[in-house]
Formats: sequence, structure tokens, C-alpha cells
Amino acid sequence: MSGETTYDLGDPAFLKAPQHMLAQMRAEGSFVPIRLPVLGRILVTTTHFATAQVAKGKDTFFLTGAGAGLKKKGNVSVAWWMPRTFRSIANNMLGKDDPEHRRLRKFVDQAFARRGIREMRAEIAAESMKRVTLLSSGEVDIVPGLCRRMPLEVIAQLLGIPEKERDTFAQFGGALGELEGFSSLVRIMWSMTRLRRYLSLLIRQMRHDPHPGLIADLIALEEGNDRLSEEELLAMVFLLLFAGFETTTNLISGAVLALEQNPEQKAWLFEDFDARIERAGEELLRHVSSVAGTKPRIAARDVEIDGYLVKRGEKVMALPIAANYDPKVFENPAELNLNRFPNPHLSFSTGAHFCLGMQLARVELQEALRAVYAVYPNLRLAAAEQTYHRRPGHRTLQGLRLHLA
Repeated sequence: MSGETTYDLGDPAFLKAPQHMLAQMRAEGSFVPIRLPVLGRILVTTTHFATAQVAKGKDTFFLTGAGAGLKKKGNVSVAWWMPRTFRSIANNMLGKDDPEHRRLRKFVDQAFARRGIREMRAEIAAESMKRVTLLSSGEVDIVPGLCRRMPLEVIAQLLGIPEKERDTFAQFGGALGELEGFSSLVRIMWSMTRLRRYLSLLIRQMRHDPHPGLIADLIALEEGNDRLSEEELLAMVFLLLFAGFETTTNLISGAVLALEQNPEQKAWLFEDFDARIERAGEELLRHVSSVAGTKPRIAARDVEIDGYLVKRGEKVMALPIAANYDPKVFENPAELNLNRFPNPHLSFSTGAHFCLGMQLARVELQEALRAVYAVYPNLRLAAAEQTYHRRPGHRTLQGLRLHLA
């Protein structure tokens, strides 16, 4: 099958302008086979319908071999050779099937409910403005100082990281954003090992002297025999850290790039920012598609979806980016249309594994854009061409250099 060698989801050219390769893939069918490092041959979705069916198909598509009823029991995305720290990152609830996923999700849903994310808007707005005003004027890469640091500060506050340790925590967390292939994994291994030690110590301290935050909330929610093990709690904190800043970093940087590449759309938004930002934010979520692919799943049985027969035991990855650029659902999907409605994008996935931090990401995007354009309304791109990291499943800009005046 030609698709196994033709389609490279980590190709920076694809990540820069995905519509061209997605159209070629879609012409072959609703699923196409490709090859990914470590995972080998895997089917990926090419349409909105197929993506939604895989994401929602908890009785057909499983994240573990055991869930799919196969002899090979392991998690699809966790390899035996991974260092312990990276297994802790990968072996979180996003890689669990029900009932284990439902049990773990219950803890974090209740903890998030206690925090009142929408009530944090003023704090997020203040943090965004702080990070923008700390940027130097002139030509600046806004990714480290704003797009990454603001979400890191927000998630650190949510977790309950002591303020005096935020800079160190930001250094650890920032290293996660540098992951790009095996060589970079080796480079950041030491940082991640230190982060694991730090979080393990922090969790032990929280059990005896809790600080307000999600870590203390997760511990407080333990009831009777239903307790999070140390490994489960550590994996949960890693997940909240990584999911809480990495995808939002990509979303904010991608959104600023999209606005600068579409000045008429930007002008429309800022004619009435408060009234238009929610609808515009949904379109930026769709257009940027910072999470291009979900965790791979295993088919537990033969199933026909959108005219394609997925066979039992095949590995399948849903591609939200393919769903978000499907012309059957979105008119002129490659175009940014901030007034697009309805907008049934799948940037937060769907089904049991939909993004638990979606409201947080929305508020952070809105307030980051409000702050950067309030301080620098005439900012402009420093270079016409932008480069993406080679990371299948993620649209990560290597940087976003702007002229700030």
C-alpha cells in the first residue's frame, strides 16, 4: 500500500500546510495506512466522521491489548524500553480503558470542578499581561516568554506549586516542549528525571502539609480503598502538567501566526474583541489544530466505518487535524474564517477521552491574544516563513519571531 511510505505526519511541510496531504489521503479512503516510529504500521483517519467514530468507539477501539481482548496486553503507546520517567508520563489515564480510565477520570474531574476554571479568568488575564510586558521590544521570539511561560505559570498555580519554586518548575516543564524524536529524548532525560524526583517529593509533602491546588485536591478526594497509588498520582500530575501547557503553547503561537497571516480576519476580530473572541477562538482552535493526532488504539473486532473495513487487532490513530480540515464539514477548511458557525471541530477530541482542560485552554487563548495585541497592536511577523518541529501528532512551531514596537 503506497500510503505506508508516502505520508509523513511529522513532515514540517505537512504541519505548515496540512490541507494538501490530507486531501491526498482522503482521496484514498476514510482510513489510510502509514508507518510511525516505534508503532510501525498504523491506520489513521482522514475524515471528520471516521475520526469521531474512532474517538467515541470505546466498545470497539481500545488503548490496551487487554481491553481489545488480545494476548498482547500492553499499552499501545508505552514501550518496555522507555526510561522509568517517560513510562510515568506515558502510562497515565489517557492510555487506560474503562473501567480504569473512568475511575481515574473521576478524581481529576472532581478536582477540576473544585477549581472553578472560568473564575480564574482575571488571574489568567493578569498573568498574560505580566508575561507580555516582560517581553523586550524589537525582534522577539514570543514562544518561550509568553506562549510557553504563561500556561506553565497557570498550571503551576493550579497544581499548587509554591511560588518560590515556579522558576525551577518552569525550567523542568519547558524541557517537555523540546521533545522531538529519539535524540532529543536522550538530551532531556536528565531534566525529566529531576522533575520526577521533585514531583515525588512534592506529593509526599502535600500528603502531610497540603497547599491549595489540584495535587492536594486529588489527595483529598481519595475515599476508603479507592486511593491513587503513588505512581498513579505521579502520572496524573505529569499529565496535567504536559497537557496543561504544551498544547496551549502550540495553540497560542499558532493563533498569533494565523492572525498575522490573515490581517482582514484580525481586523474583524479587534473591531469588537469581547463580542467576537469566543466564536473566533473556536475557529482558531480548528485552524491551528495544535493536537493533530490522538493516542493510538486497537480494534477489538472487525468494523466497517465510512466504507473502510478496520480489522481486529489493527492499530488506529484518530486525526483531529483531518476532521478539522474535512471539506464535507467545513467550507473552505484551509481558510481562516473567525466568524465560522457552526464549528464542530474536534480539537478537544470527543467521547470518553475528550480534553478535560478545554475550558482552561479557551480562556488562556483568549486572554493571551487580548494582552499581546493590547500592548503591541502593530506587531508584525519578523519572517515570512515559519518552521515546525518534526513531531507527528503535534503542530509545534520552532519559534515565532515578531517585531514588537
